[in-house]
Amino acid sequence: MCKQKLGSQRCEKGFTLLDSLLQLMILVLFAHFFLLFFSWYAQKNNGMFNNDDLHWELFAFQLQKELTHSEMFTYNPKLSKIIYSTDRGDLSVSNMSGELRRGLGYQPLLFGVAQLTFDYSEYILKMNVKFHDGTERSREYIVANFEE
Repeated sequence: MCKQKLGSQRCEKGFTLLDSLLQLMILVLFAHFFLLFFSWYAQKNNGMFNNDDLHWELFAFQLQKELTHSEMFTYNPKLSKIIYSTDRGDLSVSNMSGELRRGLGYQPLLFGVAQLTFDYSEYILKMNVKFHDGTERSREYIVANFEE
């Protein structure tokens, strides 16, 4: 669309150079934020702890706390089961259908467990856990009370 102004013809179609540069800067800024978001989202699961590591550490800490304050401890190697007595009563930990569960109350403690083995010797309980995805973890606990 052209306007007539004081006898001269001036064409006002399209964008000015300043408009084009501003839109290009906004587009580049949006593309950078888009790439930054997706790189952050991909890195989120590779942080210091992923979910499986966090669940394992919480389970190991909770079991250590309960075994430290236990009054009586028994170990059944054939069933891969431990039974310990605390102020909350007798508790047990065993593998039931792919989950580490507490026997009293049937509370799941850890998910995705394929195999669980306990080994006890000289006041040290060694727990080996093999998960369905193939990873293996082990932890050693000091248990002062042992009854057979």
